[in-house]
Amino acid sequence: MFKVFRRRVYQSAGFTLIELLVSLLVASIFLLATAMIVIETMRLDREETGRTQVQAELTQAMESIQQDLAEALYIYNDTEQPSGDGIPDVIQRLYTPGWIRRPDDAIPVVAFWKLEPIPQGCYRTRREDGTPGDQIPNLQQIREGRAILPVQPPPEFPRDQNGRNADWDTLVSRRGIYTLVVYYLRRNYNNAGNPTGRTPWEGNARIDRFELQPFNTEGQNNCAGRSPFFRVDPDPFQEGFLAWPSQQALQRLQEPQQPIAEAGNRGPRLTTLVSNIFSSREGSPQVAPACPQGYAFGGGRPNGVTFPGLGDNENDVGFFVCVRQSVGADRPQDVIINITATAMERANPGLFRRYIRNATSVDISEVSRYLLPMQTRVLARGVINRQLS
Repeated sequence: MFKVFRRRVYQSAGFTLIELLVSLLVASIFLLATAMIVIETMRLDREETGRTQVQAELTQAMESIQQDLAEALYIYNDTEQPSGDGIPDVIQRLYTPGWIRRPDDAIPVVAFWKLEPIPQGCYRTRREDGTPGDQIPNLQQIREGRAILPVQPPPEFPRDQNGRNADWDTLVSRRGIYTLVVYYLRRNYNNAGNPTGRTPWEGNARIDRFELQPFNTEGQNNCAGRSPFFRVDPDPFQEGFLAWPSQQALQRLQEPQQPIAEAGNRGPRLTTLVSNIFSSREGSPQVAPACPQGYAFGGGRPNGVTFPGLGDNENDVGFFVCVRQSVGADRPQDVIINITATAMERANPGLFRRYIRNATSVDISEVSRYLLPMQTRVLARGVINRQLS
């Protein structure tokens, strides 16, 4: 009797091996499904976060470029001749002669002139007799008219044969300086997939901004002499912005002209406005579409610049602008700005590295998932000698 009871208790205790295996299998399936859901949720969250961050940066950059171009007096476009010569003027007039920087792996996309206030360091406090003093005033004193510009320019300014500088007289009369602004599309990786330069940026391209002022800009509010890259002030009422710098104005200078092209890239530095810009790799669609009728590219790939996949004067899809053709600053100009950012590096680093190393190894549909295109139109409000209609 006792033995039978022990056998029954033993038979009803615990689980069989089959039951344990089935339980482990069910638990594994549940855990695997849960892990897959968590991983997919994290992936989607990372992609959405990356897109949101890049979209915010792109919006901020676009607004900055819009505000900059809205103040333009003249925007370079392909209309040196009435019918256009097929060569964007920013390359023909500014890049090739060496008046603007020529960084490696960069395309000048758009260049324009704008009017800026005279640097604070050019002013002097006004004495009681109306003559300039020795101290540099603050902005409040300038606004209240308690500051004055000296009659004579700084000693470092180039003089003509009569010892004067006509540009300084013009600056004093109009209370402003013309500055030249250029935007570039610059690659972050070469065609072998290696970073270009010492500091790698996010994305495979970025937008750089260049500003050329008549004054040296090394110090704060500096007014000590001319920038060697800004030889003469443009005269929109005579030769015009398109002819800058005119040979007639250069010949009026007392000191001989030094070829700016020999200075290489020692001009004002470029400032990166935004990174994470999309630039197609070799072997994938890259050339920007043609501009609408009546518009022309503001720039393009110069001859000799390394940008595989682009021909001379062609633009990359990542950043290009279309400028309404106008032969002078007396006519309205508007610009269509096109920027395409990519969230691929932040959202999918593995796919980004494969794309950088070899674009053909990644399907273009996968690349398109992370592209954030943006287009806007801006009217240049600055005018010089515009005729009323």
